[in-house]
Amino acid sequence: STRAPAGVYRARSKFEASYRDRDGQSQSIGKFATEEEAAHAYNAALAKHGLESIRKVNKVDETGRLIPKTVAPAFGMSRSAPATKRKSEYYGVSQKGPMWRACYRDAGSNKKHIGTFENEEEAARAYDAKIKKLGLQSRRKMNEDAQGRLVAKPGRA
Repeated sequence: STRAPAGVYRARSKFEASYRDRDGQSQSIGKFATEEEAAHAYNAALAKHGLESIRKVNKVDETGRLIPKTVAPAFGMSRSAPATKRKSEYYGVSQKGPMWRACYRDAGSNKKHIGTFENEEEAARAYDAKIKKLGLQSRRKMNEDAQGRLVAKPGRA
C-alpha cells in the first residue's frame, strides 16, 4: 500500500497542501483536485522558502511524476517483511513507525518533543543540539564524543 505524500492531506473531495515554516507554524498552500498537484505545490513552496533541507520533499521521477511512498505491513503481520528496528542506539531517540523521534526531559523532568526525522543519526544530533542549547549537558546523557562523532549507548554498538 502507499502513504500520502508529505504535506498533503485529504480534505473531503479535494487534497490540501500545507507546510511548516521555520518557526514551526503551519502555512496553508491551497486545495487541489489531485494528490499529485498538491504534492508538487508543497515541493514548490518548500523550494520558494528555502526549506528543502529541513522538511521532507516529495520525490519525483525524471518525468516529474510523483514517486509513491510505500508502507510496510504492520509489525508481525507478514513473515516476509523484515523485522523493524525498535530500540535506538542513541539517547533521546525512539522509533515511531518508519520515522525516528527525538525527545528530552527538561530541567523539571517534563518530556519535550524535539522533532521527527528520517534516520536515527539525524534525531540523535538534534537531541544533542537541543541539550547543548539548553545547557543540560551535565544533567543529560549525550550521543556525541569530544570530537563531535556519534557514539552508541553502551551495549548497543
